Amino acid sequence: MYIRWRETANIRGSILVMTVWVLFFLATLAVAVGGLVASNVRAAAGIKNRVKAYYLARAGIEMAITETKSDSNAWDSINEPWGSSEELFREVSIGEDKGNFSVYYDSVSTLGGSVTNYGMYDEERKININKASLAMLKAMMENIAQVDSMTASDVASAIVDWRDVDDVVLTGGAENSYYAALSEPYSCHNGDFQSLHELRLIKGLTAVIFEKIKPYITMFGTGKININTADLMVLVCAAEAGGGGDRTACRLLVDKIGRFRASGNAFVDPSILSRLNAFVETTPIEKTILARMMGNLTIRSSCFGGIAGGRVPGSIMDDRRIEFVFDRQQGVKLYWHEF
Repeated sequence: MYIRWRETANIRGSILVMTVWVLFFLATLAVAVGGLVASNVRAAAGIKNRVKAYYLARAGIEMAITETKSDSNAWDSINEPWGSSEELFREVSIGEDKGNFSVYYDSVSTLGGSVTNYGMYDEERKININKASLAMLKAMMENIAQVDSMTASDVASAIVDWRDVDDVVLTGGAENSYYAALSEPYSCHNGDFQSLHELRLIKGLTAVIFEKIKPYITMFGTGKININTADLMVLVCAAEAGGGGDRTACRLLVDKIGRFRASGNAFVDPSILSRLNAFVETTPIEKTILARMMGNLTIRSSCFGGIAGGRVPGSIMDDRRIEFVFDRQQGVKLYWHEF
């Protein structure tokens, strides 16, 4: 009897131990499965939010395009709603609890830092590296990249050599013979720039130079500079490239243009000189400089760009962003980058 009781007790003890191990295994499995399910649920929610944010950003782009198309006047200036309007472009809600979008761009402040503007920029406020003259490129290197005159001439020549279709080397420039002799050789493009970063392949154009000129250059637009929207330093380049000669006079003229714009004015027709003279007196040499600039100036822009950000409810930052450029005249998107 005693032996049988011990055997029964041992069996019961073994069953108890096995039961504990089974429960431990099931609990561990439940935790693992629960964690996996929770992770998948979070991942699915994240994907859903990114999709929603993507379409919010796209809604921002379409609204921005509509805004520029509704701008029916014959001129464009930085004071118009498409260029600066928090009401139109900052955290615009799409229905209750459906998220919002913003359209914005960063620009260089007068103190040299970066400032966020809600709205779009026009490409005609920049220097078009596919169309700018040798003189304009040289002026850009001197005034914006702030290099010496010889370096400015050499880099400007190298830019023109890179984009022209021949193999004739400009003074200080570079064609295929130079690039083929590098330790890691490549061919001269001999065509329009397809990317701003392509400039980094050009002889003498260092990373420091590139970062300085990047905010002021473009590949889009007509090639003319909008006198109503361009940074004043870009207008200085245009003045010097036009054969201004007297650098002090060029800067004084551009300063007067800047004061004209800062007072809320805009050049609304081709009679730029008369409108400026009605605001402030210009000297004979300034009149000559402005007359020489006219071939490179415009008062209306064709291409616009910015960054559209979509944000779902509960987020403190944009969940999806799209950088874009579109041509208002042609009705086509020229650049599209999602991130």
